[in-house]
Amino acid sequence: MTGGISGGMEARSNKWDDSRIESLKKKKNQLESEMSELGSPRELQRKELAISEKITGLEKKLHYLNVEQNNLRAKLLKLASERSNIEEEINRLEPGKEELKTRLAEKEAEVTKLEKKINEIVDKVYRDFSISVGVKNIREYEERQLKDAQALQERKLSLSNQMSKLKYQLEYEQKRDMQAPIVKLRETFESLEKELKGLQERESGAKAEAEEILTQMDELKAEAEDWKSKSDECEKVIDELKEQNGNVTSTLAKLDRQVKSKEGQLMQLISRQREIHEKCELEQLKLPTVNDPMDTRSSSEELVLDYSQLKEIYLQDMRPSERDKHEAEFKQRTGALLADIERTAPNLKALDQYDALQRKEKEVTEKFEAARKEEREISDKYNSVKQRRYELFMEAFDHISKGIDRIYKQLTKSHTHPLGGTAYLNLENEDEPFLHGIKYTAMPPTKRFRDMEQLSGGEKTVAALALLFAIHSFRPSPFFILDEVDAALDNLNVAKVAGFIRSKSCERVTGEQGGDGECGFQSIVISLKDSFYDKAEALVGVYRDSERSCSRTLTFDLTKYREA
Repeated sequence: MTGGISGGMEARSNKWDDSRIESLKKKKNQLESEMSELGSPRELQRKELAISEKITGLEKKLHYLNVEQNNLRAKLLKLASERSNIEEEINRLEPGKEELKTRLAEKEAEVTKLEKKINEIVDKVYRDFSISVGVKNIREYEERQLKDAQALQERKLSLSNQMSKLKYQLEYEQKRDMQAPIVKLRETFESLEKELKGLQERESGAKAEAEEILTQMDELKAEAEDWKSKSDECEKVIDELKEQNGNVTSTLAKLDRQVKSKEGQLMQLISRQREIHEKCELEQLKLPTVNDPMDTRSSSEELVLDYSQLKEIYLQDMRPSERDKHEAEFKQRTGALLADIERTAPNLKALDQYDALQRKEKEVTEKFEAARKEEREISDKYNSVKQRRYELFMEAFDHISKGIDRIYKQLTKSHTHPLGGTAYLNLENEDEPFLHGIKYTAMPPTKRFRDMEQLSGGEKTVAALALLFAIHSFRPSPFFILDEVDAALDNLNVAKVAGFIRSKSCERVTGEQGGDGECGFQSIVISLKDSFYDKAEALVGVYRDSERSCSRTLTFDLTKYREA
């Protein structure tokens, strides 16, 4: 028992040796790394869900493919049986083929001979008619008549189209409410009349102000002339007074000289008198005086002699001098002249004021002429820009209105309706197109005239596409991006739109050398209908990558599988 137990323990201890433990640890680490790579349980569930969705999708696809394969196999068996039948029929008809070819050649030779004979007989019969008409033979005349008939038929067709267009337009104009534009025109006319009256009133006011300014200027000119004449008179008076003043000053100078000479003489006489007094005192001679010198309070005062005892001959020299008289007269005349000068009081600044007014008038007229010149230049520029805008708009409108009917016909024609529909544009105001709108009328095949609002969604989409392509034909862009324009279209209209876009692709238009002068374009179409995108040159698919939670794209070139 003891030995058995010990042997079992040794076997267990040998079972868990170090190498085994290391290998288990490595395996554990490896499993942990694999678990970490697998991610969290949510991610595993998400992946499992995505894989299950893929599996279901692939199973459905496989089911559809199996069904399609069975159908194709049935079709192949049917075609094989038809092929065997056709081959048996060909083998059965092969012996008589050569005989038929020989008989056909013989008959063709006989037909050509008969045609020659018939043509010769017809030429003989209609020779005079051919000569009179100026043709070689009757066949040429018939070909010419056929061409004329075809041309006439085409002309009739175009005239009928025009008549239908005019008829629809007449119906539209009859149904159209003309009172609203008339009311608008009346309102604009009244507003323009009011504005014209205001401008006329302003013009009349400006004319009145100008006339007032002119009258004021005339009055100021007359007043300036009066002041000028007065100033001339004053200058003359001043010149006269200056002359008189010069004469008076000269007389005053003479009188001053006389006064000075008289004063000199008087001083001499006074000195002589003193000498005589002194001499009389020395000789003790007594002279007669008026007052007693003892009565005067000062002995230094000069004696006043009494000349009454002298003879009359000596008394004449004692009378008042003429100097006082001349001085009084001069003062009187000077005062009178000064009074006259102050009474006239001429405005010596009148000429300066007149010159200032003339300068101001010149500045005002120069400013007025500059403003009128600037106004004319601005109005000319405005009119040229307005005319250029009108020309550019009418150029674009004429091009688009000519092309929209042709494009709409291409988008709506079919085997049952080879002419297609009719579309045209009308200006509500041809003289001033920017003041009013543009009327777009589209009439699908076999439809009466209706407003654009009464058309169905698909018809509106086709009309909008026709307008878009017509606008593009005027100023082409590098490419289009059309986002689900086929949403409201049925399969027939989708095929028409796809065929039109494909016919206008750059390669096709370049290959056809632009027969009508149009340029092609590239287009990127976003669509969910296979009848649309199977006519493309390449496909770009967008799908969701659930593993990375992002979108991915797939491209597929269809030009490899396009029929020649």
